[in-house]
Amino acid sequence: MNWTLIEALAAGGNLAYTVLMLYERRVGWLFGIGASALGMALFLHQQVYAQVLLNGFYMVMGAYGWWSWGKGDNGELPISRRPLPFHLAIIGLGTVLTVSLALGLKFLPDARHTGLDGFATAFSLLATWMLARKVLENWAYWIVADAVAIVLYSLIGLWWYVGLYVIYVGLSTSALVRWHRSWKAAQG
Repeated sequence: MNWTLIEALAAGGNLAYTVLMLYERRVGWLFGIGASALGMALFLHQQVYAQVLLNGFYMVMGAYGWWSWGKGDNGELPISRRPLPFHLAIIGLGTVLTVSLALGLKFLPDARHTGLDGFATAFSLLATWMLARKVLENWAYWIVADAVAIVLYSLIGLWWYVGLYVIYVGLSTSALVRWHRSWKAAQG
């Protein structure tokens, strides 16, 4: 199987998904679902098992995001912000998930880079849920999770993904600014 081609296709689909999310385009969820299916196969081959689970979660969240983004008053879910206690809870939950995943992955004899895999997975899970609910601050969580993923993908030699995640950090920064402007404008 041509894993480089699969990696490139998954990276391209994920890039399309992220750009469409930046511009709040609901169709982006469909690109995310397809790219995640490819990602599951790729990460299974690379033996980074939390990433396999994460991509399966992305597929489920893609369906949820598609549904959720069509539920607002005018057919569109508005951007929202959450208070500090929400984010403290998210960070606490992310920490517990990171440690749990890293420890659980150690039981798999061929699992690689379990701490990085656990962190990138835990905070990506939470950021994806926040994105599906259009929580503005999801983009800040993506910046951190993507930076850790860059290190992970560098260590396992997935260079298309390294490049993709470098772009993700820039897109997430741009999306944070763009969504903040949109949220502020909607506040009146």
